[in-house]
Amino acid sequence: MMKRQLKEPINIRIIHESVYAGIFVFLLLWLTMPFNVETIHEGRPLFFLAQSVITTAVSMITCIFTAHILHMPMDPKLPLNTVHRNSIVNYIINIPILALALTLFGGFFFCNNPIEPWWHGGQFHFDYFFDYIYYVSATCIFLYIGTYVRNRNWHLRHQLEEVRTINALLEERQKAIAEQTEKEDETSDNTPCEEVRQCHLVGATGNSTLILPPSNIIYVESMSNYANICYMESDEVRHKMMRITLKQIMESIGSEPFMVQCHRAFIVNLNFVVSMSNRNSAYQLQIFGTDKPIPVSRNNTSVVKEKLLLNTETQRHRE
Repeated sequence: MMKRQLKEPINIRIIHESVYAGIFVFLLLWLTMPFNVETIHEGRPLFFLAQSVITTAVSMITCIFTAHILHMPMDPKLPLNTVHRNSIVNYIINIPILALALTLFGGFFFCNNPIEPWWHGGQFHFDYFFDYIYYVSATCIFLYIGTYVRNRNWHLRHQLEEVRTINALLEERQKAIAEQTEKEDETSDNTPCEEVRQCHLVGATGNSTLILPPSNIIYVESMSNYANICYMESDEVRHKMMRITLKQIMESIGSEPFMVQCHRAFIVNLNFVVSMSNRNSAYQLQIFGTDKPIPVSRNNTSVVKEKLLLNTETQRHRE
């Protein structure tokens, strides 16, 4: 269970970001020599290493808190702007906590007393703490720039992997459909035709009715109070506008495994989907017989993938 949790993208990212922060702080301290570190000779490497370890540990704690307690993870499944926002919140929480930890360590390292930096002339003060706030904040600006770039690359890489996976499933599905069609053509002369289930779509105005097999529906697009139903009839692509909701259409279609609502305004037949593409950080489906791209909302991408996996497994069992 622990290994499985560590392999989750969110937790892997937490580890990566924390290690990056620790390495960056080590290099920054070595180059800039703040806090009169140049006066230290024997303990300088130890001081740098300790600051780096503290930065890594605090960054990991704040990342875990932000991701799992505040539910603001850096997750590639989320919109990119949301991931950037979550990163900013993480840094805002990290700055005072890291400054506090470094102030305590500085007192222990330089004065052998972690409370020493908080007292001056017999009075409690925050001078050293504010100094660390300044240095940590300046460091976090550079760290956030790197995180911003990594977030974009990570997000794009995840989208490409998602598109490749779904396209592989679509290709496998199209092959299975083609093989099934060939088998049906070979046995059609010797076996009686099975009755094809029909779905009845009834509009709210006039005598608007459409009766057809669910498998003939290519896609349905919601347009305000109407729905544009694209379907196959006599090997031709046809359209029909009806005053009906997507919910009513899904209820009429029933639990057909190839029909899926991929967007709040679209229902699509997976049997007609040729491929998926990623344009301007948005998923789109290319449909056989039409040039219209069908959008896939981020929340419904996993639903499309699960439907394809389920249909593929079902087809394998039949074979």
